[in-house]
Amino acid sequence: MSDTATLFLFVKGAATSPIENLVAQAQVAAALDTLEKMRTLPEIAEIVIATADADCAARAAALGARVEMDPPGADFHWGNRIAALVEKYRAAIPLYVGGGSGALMEVEDWRTLIRRVLDEPGTIVTNNLYSCDFAAWSPGDALTRIEPPALDNDLAFRLSEHTQLKVVALPKNAATQLDIDTPTDLLMIVFHRAVGKTLRAFLDMARLDTARVVQILPLVRNRDATLLIAGRVSASMSLFLERETRCQWRIFSEERGMRASGREARGEARSLLGFHLDQVGASRFFATLASLADAAIIDSRVLFAHRRLQPTAPDRFHADLLEPEQIGDPFVREFAAAARAASIPVLLGGHSLVSGGMYALVDAAARVAH
Repeated sequence: MSDTATLFLFVKGAATSPIENLVAQAQVAAALDTLEKMRTLPEIAEIVIATADADCAARAAALGARVEMDPPGADFHWGNRIAALVEKYRAAIPLYVGGGSGALMEVEDWRTLIRRVLDEPGTIVTNNLYSCDFAAWSPGDALTRIEPPALDNDLAFRLSEHTQLKVVALPKNAATQLDIDTPTDLLMIVFHRAVGKTLRAFLDMARLDTARVVQILPLVRNRDATLLIAGRVSASMSLFLERETRCQWRIFSEERGMRASGREARGEARSLLGFHLDQVGASRFFATLASLADAAIIDSRVLFAHRRLQPTAPDRFHADLLEPEQIGDPFVREFAAAARAASIPVLLGGHSLVSGGMYALVDAAARVAH
């Protein structure tokens, strides 16, 4: 049995537009913070960073990491890439971390995860069985017994289904569930105490407009306030909100698993809120929400899927920041403009907004309250 693990840190880094670069460089900053934490752990024998970003590679190398540059011009297949690196480095116990994930994990959180796998061979420890962002497993060659997934999200589930590995899912909280996928995810962590120094410096430099978050934070602790959350909201999130907040909640949970099931790709996603939006238009839609709640937190991707839209990443991200002037798609532009003009604060984002982002928001609200 090996007594150390090998860290494989994947960082995209490259982006094709300024708004996508904002998220990509935040992921780089988060990854460098993770590297700084991991290099202090004796349980980590070697750190390997896989990236297409030359600056990220140079900074990681200066911290002692082995660098594996993504092959230029090749179609990237995540499963083939991780399998090749695990084999190359003969990793008996690999720890995979996606660049935007684990940004709020502390050193001891990582140590606990690694120790669990070191002490229990035949185990995979992951942040999410059905949508994996990071995971450690033993033995490393278990990867050879599954079809390599195109995306990291399927890693833990495939290992659990097709090998004999015992699955340990980490407790759901801001540290385990927060993944930097969209600009809104950055807004949700601006006030969180566990943000690392490199990511903190990046956030300070980015100077994001946090006004809507600032308005929502005290509402979370206000017994007389009502907040609305809509989209792919899990049952565990509903229980968390009931247990950890003081406000009242209106929860519209719709289309969980729409991507994994293929409903989104087949144009079969349907949303009750989406039907209302179809009937009354964006301005009246947000007027209705304002009559029901003091703030709205919306996984807008469900509404886009309901309308069979596939907005570009720049359009989605500018909508998240309520910047309609930068949006090409007419409906997305109208929707973002109406959200910005709403009489209540509105947060738009993807699935991470109503999962890891909410854990981070509630953590920050408790800290501000004290």
